[in-house]
Amino acid sequence: MTKQATFRLIDNVDVAMRDGVLLKTDLWLPATDGACPVLLQRTPYRKEAPFGSQYISALEFQAALRRGYAIAIQDTRGRYQSGGEFIPFEFEGRDGADTIDWLRRQPFCNGNVGMFGASYVGATQVLALSENPRGLKAIAPQLTTARHDETWMYRGGALELAFLLLWVIEALSADHILHRMAGMPTDVRERSQAFLEFSQRNPFAAFARLPILDEAITELAPYVGDWFDPRMIGGKSRSSRSDWVKTNETAMLVVAGWNDIFLEGSIELFEKAKSRWARQSGMPDRLIIGPWSHGNPSDWQGEEWLGQGASSIDLPEEHLAFFDSILQDRQPASPTVRYFRSGSNSWHAAPDWPLPDTVAVPHFLDCGRGTLGSTAGAKASAAYVSDPSTPVPSVGGATFLPGLLLGRNSGPLDQASIEIRKDVLVFTGQSLRDDLEVTGLVTACLWVTSSATTCDWTAKLCEVDQNGRSLGIVDGIQRWTRANLMGDDPIELTIHLGHISRLFRKGHRLRLQIASSNFPRFDRNSQSGVASTLARQSDFVVATQQVFSGGSHPSRLIIPVVSTSYPSAPSLSRLNEVCRSAL
Repeated sequence: MTKQATFRLIDNVDVAMRDGVLLKTDLWLPATDGACPVLLQRTPYRKEAPFGSQYISALEFQAALRRGYAIAIQDTRGRYQSGGEFIPFEFEGRDGADTIDWLRRQPFCNGNVGMFGASYVGATQVLALSENPRGLKAIAPQLTTARHDETWMYRGGALELAFLLLWVIEALSADHILHRMAGMPTDVRERSQAFLEFSQRNPFAAFARLPILDEAITELAPYVGDWFDPRMIGGKSRSSRSDWVKTNETAMLVVAGWNDIFLEGSIELFEKAKSRWARQSGMPDRLIIGPWSHGNPSDWQGEEWLGQGASSIDLPEEHLAFFDSILQDRQPASPTVRYFRSGSNSWHAAPDWPLPDTVAVPHFLDCGRGTLGSTAGAKASAAYVSDPSTPVPSVGGATFLPGLLLGRNSGPLDQASIEIRKDVLVFTGQSLRDDLEVTGLVTACLWVTSSATTCDWTAKLCEVDQNGRSLGIVDGIQRWTRANLMGDDPIELTIHLGHISRLFRKGHRLRLQIASSNFPRFDRNSQSGVASTLARQSDFVVATQQVFSGGSHPSRLIIPVVSTSYPSAPSLSRLNEVCRSAL
């Protein structure tokens, strides 16, 4: 017996924006005559592609259609079949609001709209939300950020070089760019074509090109000129709005990954969302943090197999259950926060984020012995020479390097090749006497000096097992300048390494790496004062970097320890008093 069709597809519908630009939209409608809620995805990655529209966006179209949802998939402005010019982030807010308004006026829509999708498709949701469109009841931004400056393009004032270049030369260099190149003058077209072919053939060589910002890349993708403008790096992006916090009640399901390049922005997005509600009880927003990296939602991350439980959460079902609750005016039944903890390779639930039962525990650096300890110790210092011509390579972490769909260059990776370098300081703690549960934001407060005009400071937390193997867990960067500083006395700077959840096993040791580069994940600092995106090899300056410990310069690693695994931990207020008194 032939089954009755469960949906009908209407493809390439023209949806007019307020300026008259037409955006092509596919409509998947359930086999019903009544009006229904609509789930909307706005994508720059081709609406017909199931990998982008369904797999990485964690929605199964057939399941959603059977539950009575209509689905709308739209090519964003200037992409594939849609009209207009593509300028990342620029039009997504108003185009999203216009599309929602159009959907609500269609006979198949009951007036309620949800949005879903990952990465840039998550950004289209957040930017649509900033317009506070009527009828947008729920969004499910996955592996994305709250803002599109810091946490997307920049980190600690440094440029997310590998991500942005790879995004341009792979994800954004679609067929329509080649069509646009056809209208260029011959010399410009040939230069752009040569750059694109070279970059796609050898992306690591493209990362190393100097200067970073030149005609070849701006002719191919004009918007990159804004991203790489030295005045924009570390500043405020014009693409982000935050006033929706005060006025909007759209519910959010935020899905993040511990090894994802956008983790910090995802957590910031959830924290911003939950701040809208006066009381925690009845708050509809939800947060799920898995072990995943960008494009690799599997149980293998870096060199660790995290067990079958790493993939045990059914994200498509989680999405539909969330939309069911919100669009039927019910409170989601799921816990407010669910997170995967590596080390124990287990899932946990919490009523809030940050976890209410964590305490910040300092591990003080001893520059004389290269150790981490519970006390500040005697005064000492350690120095190294930083040369931008031979930067410390990116090994593991929340990277967006070639092979990202396999997690080949991201996640926990062996640090042996890094820790033998003379331009990397290594500080190692004693063997843990008990398991140590760490969940939250890891920071490093360092007292430093530099001979450079400008430089970067990087920090990486590692776990060393009984065999001496060191795995990188989380890392961060902070760009530094001598401007407005008097004299050569040490100054204190704070590096946000990032959020983690990990059970450090008994007998293992904590290790902290300190260096001044992490390339090509981040751009190289010239150390001469010449902007990183404009610098050439001749602008690179070698610098002497120095870290201080003990006395009035208590450099320290601070980790958020779950108090149940650290019963003697001081209260957070008491810890802050101790740290201030040490200064």
